[in-house]
Amino acid sequence: MKLVQFGENTCARIRRYMDSYINNELLVETNHEVLRHLETCPACAAEVESRTRLKIRLKRAVQNQTVPEDLQARVHAALRQESHSSFAWTRWASAAAAVLMVAAGLWFELPRWTRPALPDLADRRGQDAFIQKVSTSLSAVLKVGLGDHIHCAIFRKYPKNPPSVDEMAQKLGPSYQELVPLVKARVPEGYRIILAHQCGFQGRRFVHLTLTNGSSLLSLVITRRQPGESMQALPISDHAAGVPVYQAAAQNYDVAGFETDQFLAYVVSDLGARQNLQIAYALAPAVHQFLAAVRG
Repeated sequence: MKLVQFGENTCARIRRYMDSYINNELLVETNHEVLRHLETCPACAAEVESRTRLKIRLKRAVQNQTVPEDLQARVHAALRQESHSSFAWTRWASAAAAVLMVAAGLWFELPRWTRPALPDLADRRGQDAFIQKVSTSLSAVLKVGLGDHIHCAIFRKYPKNPPSVDEMAQKLGPSYQELVPLVKARVPEGYRIILAHQCGFQGRRFVHLTLTNGSSLLSLVITRRQPGESMQALPISDHAAGVPVYQAAAQNYDVAGFETDQFLAYVVSDLGARQNLQIAYALAPAVHQFLAAVRG
């Protein structure tokens, strides 16, 4: 894709895309253009962060409120009472219309924001149903990474004092233990590895590293490819140093994937599309090179 020259006109055009970008509603090409612009324009990047924080605050406010069943009837009754004064009616109608538009917009946006209630840690059936529900929109090959992230990173009690980096590396075994320092060196400042091990889910084995920045969980999930599995039929989000990276959203989660001849690898989080993709770009070249050298 040809890079555009950034300037006032470009910033104005990018800002028209921002709300759709935050809601993961852009086409792949447009989403990629916005990402490139945000990497080089601090003003627009700050605007995206500001709008994202506002959306989160609105989401929390709406989630904490119950819309009265008789709201519409009450508004119509108030409008009729004010109809004796043309000025008062116009003023009230304008205000009421604005409130209803905002309320309706937030109400219909709620399904995108609201994560289904998490089942208990002991409720395996409920967990499987939760994973199936959340991943409905994903292709089969991306469901693999999201499923293990939720199964292993979300449905888990973490110790107050996590094991040391060396202890976690040992748990990965000799073939994968170097992934720990490799990942640690490439994730953004403020992230720390709290889990690194090999695990199993739905009949297949995974290498799984979980990281946190204090408020969100992020996983690097790796599994061996099974016959016929490939990401190549998916739209490419971008190439990270020559490695094709594929991304899709599933409710509150974003999944970015890449592959080698033997492995499928995923970066999964609830950070939002832009941050999840940036971390995937940072990890993909080194992890791809590492996995390409794994034998057996």
